[in-house]
This record gives sequence, C-alpha cells and structure tokens, in this order.
Amino acid sequence: MAVISMQKIRLIAFTERRQKLLDTLQEQGVMEITEIVDESANQEDMQILSPDKLEAAHNAELNIANIDFALKLIKPFAKQRNLIEGPLVLTSEEVRNKAKEFDFDSIVKKCRKIEEVIVALKNEYTALDTLQLELGPWQSLSIQLNNIGETDRTKTVPGIIQKTDFAEFKKEIEAISPLFNMEVVQESESTTYVALTYAKELEADVKEVMMKHKFSEVELPLKEHDVGEELKEIKTRKSEIEKELAIQDEELKILARNNDDLQIVHDYYIWERDRIYADQKALNTQYSFTLEGWVPIRNIEKLKGKLEKVTNAFEIFKIKPAEGQQAPVAIRNKGVMGAFEAVTNIYGLPLPNEIDPTPFLAGFFIVFFGLCLTDAGYGIVLFTVCALALKFLKLPDGMKKLVKLIMFGGIITFILGALFGGWFGMTVDQAPGFLTYVNEAGEKAFRWQVITPAKGTGPLMFLILAAILGYIQVLFGILIDGFWKIKQKQYIDAALDSFLWFYFLVIMGLFGLSKGGIFFAEYSTVITYLVYAGVITLILTQGRKQKNIILKFLTGVLSLYGLVGYFADVLSYSRLMALGLGTGIIGFAFNTIGGLVSGIPFVGIIFGIIVIIIGHLLNIAISTLGAYIHSSRLQFVEFFGKFMEGGGKTFKPLQKTGKYILIKN
Repeated sequence: MAVISMQKIRLIAFTERRQKLLDTLQEQGVMEITEIVDESANQEDMQILSPDKLEAAHNAELNIANIDFALKLIKPFAKQRNLIEGPLVLTSEEVRNKAKEFDFDSIVKKCRKIEEVIVALKNEYTALDTLQLELGPWQSLSIQLNNIGETDRTKTVPGIIQKTDFAEFKKEIEAISPLFNMEVVQESESTTYVALTYAKELEADVKEVMMKHKFSEVELPLKEHDVGEELKEIKTRKSEIEKELAIQDEELKILARNNDDLQIVHDYYIWERDRIYADQKALNTQYSFTLEGWVPIRNIEKLKGKLEKVTNAFEIFKIKPAEGQQAPVAIRNKGVMGAFEAVTNIYGLPLPNEIDPTPFLAGFFIVFFGLCLTDAGYGIVLFTVCALALKFLKLPDGMKKLVKLIMFGGIITFILGALFGGWFGMTVDQAPGFLTYVNEAGEKAFRWQVITPAKGTGPLMFLILAAILGYIQVLFGILIDGFWKIKQKQYIDAALDSFLWFYFLVIMGLFGLSKGGIFFAEYSTVITYLVYAGVITLILTQGRKQKNIILKFLTGVLSLYGLVGYFADVLSYSRLMALGLGTGIIGFAFNTIGGLVSGIPFVGIIFGIIVIIIGHLLNIAISTLGAYIHSSRLQFVEFFGKFMEGGGKTFKPLQKTGKYILIKN
C-alpha cells in the first residue's frame, strides 16, 4: 500500500540480440525506457538508427491510421463485443501470427474505394436536395427552363420580391412600357415568385426598378423541359442514389466480418510502433547498444531472469538519475484498497518522495459517499447492480476498480441509510410493516433509525456530524504530514509545522466545547491558557525561516490567519448534509408525484409505478454521481492539501497494451 520504489537502470547488450531483448522487455512490461543524454560519448563512434528503422516506425503509424479508418467505416455494420463477452483475449504469439497472415491492406483499400463512392453519392444527393428545395416554389412556371435567359430581342428573368413591394413594382414596370410579361408563379406569406420577360432595349430602366424594390434574381438550371419534369428527374435520381448507397452498405457489411481481425492487427502495430520508438532511444555503437530507464525495484531480478533466457551477453547496472530528473510514479494497493485508486488517479499521482494517499482516504471517502446518499434502499440497488456487473461483465481494470468502489459505497449507504431512516424516500406511513415499529412514545418509527434528517433537530445534528467528520479528517491529514516529515528526517518541520498546528486545532476545538458548556466546562480556564500558549508558540516559530527578526515576528503573526483556512475547510464538509437531505427530498417528491398520478382512473396505477421507478432510477444516478464527485472533492482539496503536493509523472513502461485486445499471461 504505497508508492512503488523505482530504480533507474542501464542495460548494455550486443546488437545482434537487440530485437529479442526488446521483445522480452515489451513482453514483461516493467521498464519505462528514457532518452539517454551522454555528452561524453564520441559521436563519431555512434551509429545512428538506420533509415529502415525510421521507415518501419513511419509504416507502423501509417498502418495504425489506415486500420483506424477502416474500423471507423465498418463500425455501424460490425458485431460489437458487449460487456459480457469482454475484449478479445489472445496470446502474443496468436496476435503475431494473425498480423502475418491477415491481409488488412486489401480491406483498407476496399474501404477507401467504398468511402470515395459513398462521399460522391452523398455529395450528389445533397446537391439534388438543395436544388429540389430551390425549384419547389417554381413548379408552376409555364415556360421551359431552357427558355429562361436571353433571345435576340427579349430577356426572361426569374426572381423573388417582398410581397408588400410587388404591387408597386408591377405598377412601375408597367409604366416603363407595355412590352413585358410578368408571370406570378407562387406567393408565400412574405414573398412573391415572379418570372419577368421584357424587351432588351428596356433593360436599363427595368434594372433600375428591380434595384429600387430589391428584386432578387434566381438562377435556375438550363434544361429542355419545365420545372415539374426536372423535379421528377431529381426525385428519380435521389431514389437511385439511395439504392446505390444501400449497395455500398452491403459491401461494408461483408467487410465488417473482418472487424475482430482488424482490431488484432491494429494493436499489433501499436506494439510495433512503441517498440521502435523505444529502440530509437538507445545509444548505439557498432557492436552494442545501451538502454536506460526506470524499473520497479521489486521487478529488477525477475527482469534479469527473463532476459537471461534470451542471452547472457548483457549487463544491467543501477545508475543515479540525472540532476533534476524525477522518477515516474506508480501506486499499488492490494485487496479492498485497490478499488480506491479510482479516486486517487482522478486527482493525479503523488510525487516519488510523497506518500500514497489511497489507504488514508478510503475510510473517509466511503463514509462521505454514504452520507451523501443516506438511503438504505438506494444502497441495496447500488450494491446489487455493481455485484452483478462484476460477476457477469468483463470490465477493464480501471472500470472494475470504479465499480467495486461504488459497490462498497452501496454497503455503507445501506448502513447509514438505515440509521437515517432513508428507504426509497418513503415516510414512516408509506413504508411496509417490517421496516417500522412503534417506539416507547407510541409513535411509528423506522427500525434502526437514529437521526431524522428532515425533521426537528435532525438537520442540525446532520450538520454537526458532517463538521465533526471534516474536523477529524483535517486533523488526520496534518498528522500524516507530520509523520511523513519524520520519515524524511525533517524533524523540526514536523514538530513546528505539523504537530504544533495539530495541537492548536485540537485545543481550539476543546476551547469551543468548554466555552459552550458542552464538555470540559470546568477546565475552561486551563484550556484558555493552553490556547494562549499555542498562539505564542505559533508566532515565535512560524517565521523561523525568515532572516530579518521583524519579518520573523510578522510572519508568525500572519500565520494565525491559517486558522481561518482550516475553519473554511471544515465548513466545506457541510455539503455532505446538503446532498444527503437532497437525495431524500427528491425521492419523497417522486413518491408524491407517483401517488398523485396513480389516482387517474384505469391506468393510474400503471403510470404511478412507472413514475416512481423512473424517478428513483434517475435520483439514484444523479445522487450517486454527486456523491462520488463531492466526496472526491473533499479528499482532493481539504485532505490531500494537508500532506501532499501531487503531480507525479505516471509510470509508462514499454509493454504490450492496445485499444481492443488483452494479452494472456
């Protein structure tokens, strides 16, 4: 349950065994290969990676891109593996053999040819659609389309004009000369479609009137038939295009049978690309090559054993990282704690010299998650759904951790929901008998209920509980910081920056309890003096790193402002109450709506059940998302900030990973 310790190593071996060694490194997946910076190397003796290697890297990238294109094109027609089936699982050898025997290039070429045809057909269809839309208002045009335009003595112009301007436009055209013909083809609510024929010698005067009334000319296609016939031809051609597209779809359905094989080859070339790029980072001489990188300390001996099966002609040296070079980070938590890595990974990894926060956040996160829901019924649903998903679905590791986490959250939600009397948003009167009992006061109540969050002092108790939990987690974060500093041999910083603040926050809490008469009221005076002692010590120590004595004092005084920050942190935990109350209220609202709908004659009960089921499923989904997000936020902001900086670089070893398949070990 910690950050995995990394060691930088140097691997030197003969060039003749290069590919076998790289294959073994990739198979083991435990070494992140880094660039070698060797200023002392004699560049004349260095052998640059051969052009054929660079070409191989380029070809691998090209193959990946081509297969991606083909997979995307056939995806709508391919049988997709569902969660029950899970991803393809093969051995490395099976993948390698498939890549050698499968002619993916012919599939890609066919896909490209089909795509070209589909694009051309769809472009033509779109153009016909546009033309059909443009010709629609001109269906009643009496003249043939090839008669539109100029003759020796006349000109015919189709166009549109605002309906409000048409009468005046027509009047002014008539005033120019009687030598014109104006055909009103169609009128809409705001527009008039007109075909105007006039003598060519009148063009200047006609154009002036057109511009005055914003007459907009329309360009129609030149065809040896009228608009109605053209629309029929367009409709016929569109029907032909639809049939041709259907034929292309059938071709893609046939190609889609190769979907699994394409996915296998796709991932194979990802391995190839990654191996070639790792190869490029090597330092080469005529007879040997050198690789550097990071390996988990616990895997070094095992890696040596695997490499020895390939050749004994190699050496592995442990080396110091270059100045300023930081080790990559990986965390490892066994058992139940592994599920909580889903939370840590969202925030980011700790630095190599920091502690893994996963085991420390686990208890708090899961309790906060349950408090955000506080409904035992919802807890049962979450646990059941997640347990079934884990049993019957083949989930990736990352998703599996998240589902496990929510399943554990369902258990805690059930327990806390029972304590808070939350059962699918029901009131005591709505709940079935086995969930209720009559208490000593003769009132009906939920079994196991301790707090009634929406009545009487319940909201206040909920708020106080949230604040107490927040106060405890903040103090816990400061303690972790102190003990980690001790482990790093920063004893003074641990005592004065961590444990001193822990003491001060604890004593301030006791001070508030004693002054409020809640606890330790008889020790109020002693506690007050202990507060004074904490204030004085903080003032005298928090500016110790300043050189100027005045700055030391001012920094110490200003450090007391940190108390406000801690108070704000604790106040942030009030969101637990808000979300917990919101879940119950929304559930109650859906029950109420369902009850109202059920009063409708004949179909009311059916509609009521539908409303309640859909409403609660929606509430579970939204509330679970809110519980996860806000519980995580409390860890990231209020907790992690007390003892870690974060920002570690993820460990990315050379390994056989892909997008579609899993490798059998």
